[in-house]
Amino acid sequence: MNGPRLLRFAPAYLRVTIRREWQLAILVLGGLAPGVAVLLAWLNLAQIVETGTIDVDPQVHPGWLLPEFLLDRLGLAGVLIGAGVVTLLVGCLGLANVYLASVERRMPELALLRGLGMRRSEVLVLLLLEAGAAGLLGSGVGLLGGLLLSVLSWPAARAYFEIQAGFVVSPLALFTALFTGLLAALLFMGLSAIATISIGPATVLRGEMPRLLPRSWRELETAVYGTLFAAVLVLAAGMPVLPLGSLLVLLLLTVGLSALLTGGGWLLTRLYALLPAPSRSPLWQLALQGLARHPRHTAGLSLAMITGSYAVGLALLSLLKGGADGSFPVWVAGGVLVAGGGLVLTAAALAALERRREFGLLVALGTRPSRLRHMVFLEYGIVAVGGGVLGALLALGNWVLAGGGDWPAALLIVVADLLAALLSAWGGAIPVLWRISRWSAGEALRG
Repeated sequence: MNGPRLLRFAPAYLRVTIRREWQLAILVLGGLAPGVAVLLAWLNLAQIVETGTIDVDPQVHPGWLLPEFLLDRLGLAGVLIGAGVVTLLVGCLGLANVYLASVERRMPELALLRGLGMRRSEVLVLLLLEAGAAGLLGSGVGLLGGLLLSVLSWPAARAYFEIQAGFVVSPLALFTALFTGLLAALLFMGLSAIATISIGPATVLRGEMPRLLPRSWRELETAVYGTLFAAVLVLAAGMPVLPLGSLLVLLLLTVGLSALLTGGGWLLTRLYALLPAPSRSPLWQLALQGLARHPRHTAGLSLAMITGSYAVGLALLSLLKGGADGSFPVWVAGGVLVAGGGLVLTAAALAALERRREFGLLVALGTRPSRLRHMVFLEYGIVAVGGGVLGALLALGNWVLAGGGDWPAALLIVVADLLAALLSAWGGAIPVLWRISRWSAGEALRG
């Protein structure tokens, strides 16, 4: 297939993909769009801060849960851009998992195209066009959301930063957020496309389904790729606004936090497999086996719990640290919380797709629907406790580094944070249970 033929074929292929993979479009709106929205809002505010005469003084702005030496070197603009990049990163990690599952599910069709004469590079172009279209959709909606977030958060930001100028929208912030969103989609979704280059069509058509690189996003690969992509996104978002010194500090902080979050998700996944499974508790055994059989889903959900709990803890502890005058950091942490919630839903949607036959087999073997629901809730509860504890401890660590304070109130916030993580995890389980309730055993087993 030559270039002109590929151009004629690509629109029809994209139309068919949009109709069949409509869930992916929804997840793009739930994963990529919030990250772009938060990034635009904080980029725009960072430019306003950089052009003003605002000094970084933790005594004046006590709500930032960072030690004074980091604030001095990073600057408030760096804090804002870092929060935006982390929010975008969290949303894209969930999107990458779902898109990888989508590509794996369509491997026989892609192999058939290869068998009919399409070159590897042409299959790659088709999948990169998918990623680009998803990036445009998510980034476009995210820009609209970012403008709305900027307007809503402006009164709190103006009071917190003591800004005298009026609200403006920077064209540079709009362009940077759009470019960074597209880049994030191509990085996190395009990796799945690049992996297809090494797959032979005959292998797939024989029914041998190889793993896509990087080995279904497992452990070390997840942490390494996520950390490298975080570094690229920081450079893309920060270079137009930040001085070199602040950019380098932000790069180091973001890379460290990304490695900590992704590595923490996989560490918890390993720990779940080591939990005792006594024979007198069959439901507990089934829940642990379910978490162990689907490590990608478990790690994604664990990451969502860590980031969500971390964001809630930061928001509440920043209020405790800064009082009413320190309320703007709640907006910043709230953006990360929204991205974490989107990651919970994408992980749940991925579970519904990956575990369809597993649930169908359990129903066919006589498992009562109520017992199946209890198993799913137990799985999500285990992940919520593990991720919630780690996220709350990270937030508490920030609070200690920023000087600490009222320990009884801080510990009460940690307990509330864990309860919020548990409730959000069970909320994320609802889409899985809804999908299960719509399948008969025969439909589920047919896949």
